[in-house]
Amino acid sequence: MSNRTTLVTLFMTLFAAVAFPLSGACAANADQAIPRYLDTSRDIQNEEVDVTLFRGAANNSYFEVYFRALPVEGADMVEVETRAVDLRPERDVTLHVEIYNPGGTVPLIVTPGGNGDTEGFRGFARNVAAAAPDLKVIIYDRRNLGLSEVSFGSEPQMVEEGEDLHVLIKRLGVAPTALYGMSSGSRSNMILASRYPEDIAALVIAPLTGGTYAATRLSEDYFFKYLPEKKLTTRQHIDDLPLTTMEAVAKTDLWSGYLARNTPENRARFFSADIADFLAAMKTTGEHLQATRYQTMLGFQDDEVAAIDVPAVLILHHSQYTDNLHPVTNTRAATTLLANSSFEFAPLLPEILEALLPFVREHTPKLKK
Repeated sequence: MSNRTTLVTLFMTLFAAVAFPLSGACAANADQAIPRYLDTSRDIQNEEVDVTLFRGAANNSYFEVYFRALPVEGADMVEVETRAVDLRPERDVTLHVEIYNPGGTVPLIVTPGGNGDTEGFRGFARNVAAAAPDLKVIIYDRRNLGLSEVSFGSEPQMVEEGEDLHVLIKRLGVAPTALYGMSSGSRSNMILASRYPEDIAALVIAPLTGGTYAATRLSEDYFFKYLPEKKLTTRQHIDDLPLTTMEAVAKTDLWSGYLARNTPENRARFFSADIADFLAAMKTTGEHLQATRYQTMLGFQDDEVAAIDVPAVLILHHSQYTDNLHPVTNTRAATTLLANSSFEFAPLLPEILEALLPFVREHTPKLKK
C-alpha cells in the first residue's frame, strides 16, 4: 500500500474531530431563517425536486448553482450548438451533446451529477460559458439519461459512462480537455482518468461522493430499489415488484420521465431492451458502489485513486459540513491520494468561477484551428 493511502485514515479521523463540532453549530441555529440546503431536519425528497436526482440533493448550496440555474448576465446571449454524437462502432450508443461557445478554444466538458441531464444542468454550463467566452463548454447526457440512447452494458454504470466519454472526446476532437464532474459525474470522469489519462488536461471534482452512508443511500436510491431480493435500509422498494418487462420499468418515476421527454426512436429502443439486461445492470452497479463503502471515493478503491496520474486535479466543496453524501472529510482526504491535486471551498457560482477559470486556462492547451 502506498504512503498516500496509509495517510488517509489518520487524516479523516483528525479532520472529523474538527468538522463535527461545526456541524453542531449549524444545528444550533436551525430555528432561524436559513436556506433549505442548510435545513438538516429533513431530506428534500425527489418529488419536491426532480426524479433524476437522489433524495437530499437540495441539501447543499451546489444544488442552486447546478440544477436549473438562473442565468447570469450575458448567459442568454451565449451561442449553443446541439449534436447527436454516434459512438459506434466502439460503443453501442448515441449521446446528446450541447456545446456552448462552439468557437471557444479551451475545451471544458461538464458531466452532470445524480441521474441528471442537460435539461436540468445546462444552466450551469451556459453560465460558465457566459463568464468565459474563450471556453468551449460541452455538456452531454450520459447513456440512459436525457436525450441519449438506452444501452445497458455489463460493466458498472460509471465504467460504461467513462468508456463512452473516451469515445465522445475522440469524436469531438477536444483531447486533452478539462473535465468538470458533479458527484456521480465525477465518478465517470475518474474512470476516464484511470484508463485514458492522455484525454485529460485538468480534472475538477465538485463535489466528491464518499463514505458508508453515501454507499448505502445511493446504491439503494439508484439501483437496488428495483431488486426485491436486496434488503433496503434507507428507502422502500418501488411498487409492483418483481419487474418482468420493460413496460413495467416504464411506469417507474425515473423512466417515465425519460420516455416522456424523448424521441420516438429512443422510446422504441427502450422498449426493445432486455429486462434481464436492465436488472443485471442495476445489480452490478449497486454492488459496485457498496463494495467501496469504506473507501475515500465512492466507486473506487483507495489504491485505484492513488494510481491516477493526470496533470492537474482541483477538488471543490460547498463548505456545508452537514452533507453526508459528500463529506468534507472524504473530500480533503482525497487530496492525500490524488497526485497533482488541490482543494478549495467554493460554495456558490462566483467562488467556483474564481477557482475554476484560472485553473482550466493554466492547464488546458488551446484547440488547434
